[in-house]
Amino acid sequence: MPVVNGFPNLSILSVFRVAILALLVVSCLKVLQPFLGALTWAAIIAISAWPLYGRLRERLRGRHKLAALLIVLALGAALAIPIGLMALTLADTLPHLNSLGHDLAGLSLPSAPAWLANLPLVGDSLQKLWQSTQADLPGLFEKIRPAVNQTALWLLSGGANLSISLLEIVLAIVVAGLLLINGDKLWDLVERIVVKLGGETAGELPEVIARTIRSVTTGVVGTALAQTILCVIGLLIAGVPGALVLGFLCFIVAVAQMPTLVVWLPAAGWVFYTGHTGLGVFLLVWGFLLINTIDNILKPLLISQGAQMPLSVIFLGVIGGLIAWGVIGLFIGPTLLAVSLTMLRHWLQREDNEELACEGEQN
Repeated sequence: MPVVNGFPNLSILSVFRVAILALLVVSCLKVLQPFLGALTWAAIIAISAWPLYGRLRERLRGRHKLAALLIVLALGAALAIPIGLMALTLADTLPHLNSLGHDLAGLSLPSAPAWLANLPLVGDSLQKLWQSTQADLPGLFEKIRPAVNQTALWLLSGGANLSISLLEIVLAIVVAGLLLINGDKLWDLVERIVVKLGGETAGELPEVIARTIRSVTTGVVGTALAQTILCVIGLLIAGVPGALVLGFLCFIVAVAQMPTLVVWLPAAGWVFYTGHTGLGVFLLVWGFLLINTIDNILKPLLISQGAQMPLSVIFLGVIGGLIAWGVIGLFIGPTLLAVSLTMLRHWLQREDNEELACEGEQN
């Protein structure tokens, strides 16, 4: 290409082509922007379910559409059954919540226990706080009423966002089925694009990305399942009714990367309310020491084993991606770091091969 004053001499036609291409890309992104979240989730679901889809397709003697339909139905059932159970449980719980509200309206606080004043440092302060609350319990309820109202509004807004997210997930499951049906053609297309952009050395990047995404899925689902099992065990020991339904809720909350204490902490409060102080303390200790802690240990460990990447890299990707992009960042963060590390290794390996080739020619 001819150079004029240090800059390549691009023709007006070349600049016009680049501008048209850029405009086309921006326009396509603008059209797809409302669906980018669902399309991203669909790609993650399809890549994660691809090994199962392959085995199912073999058992069905190559009927790939039926295999994809079965996976879509299974994912839909896994989403619909817990939501239906929670809705039924909520309908049964509303009368109890209503009676609980009436009980709180006529609640009177008993006298402070004798051991409270003997606590070091904070005993006197806690006893005075107890006595002031006992003297004016309705006033305390009036003080906390604005906070309760704000919490209710926050829960309503969160419920609206959850409804939108559920619709997005349903759309993603349907699109994932279409991606599975055309998976072989799409995989060949992705490999051709990657090789075209990055050369032959980048040929294994699609496999690295797919392996990392499957590992993150295994880590997220496996950790959520472990937290759910521990939560159900704790609820059953504490005698909380509806432990299995609360376990389903705990699983959904854990997969969504929300704190599981939103499930077991109110249950512990109910145990305290029923007068079983020892079981309430047990559930609090069980929740904080086991249910919450296992998330930070098990998830990076499971992801690093499947992704064949150092645990420190996966840990940084999971935590950093979650902070930067939310739940979807769990997949984006470690995938970006895995791809970058793979490209760095290829680059270093190519440099070493070139040095060895130069040394061989000199000898």
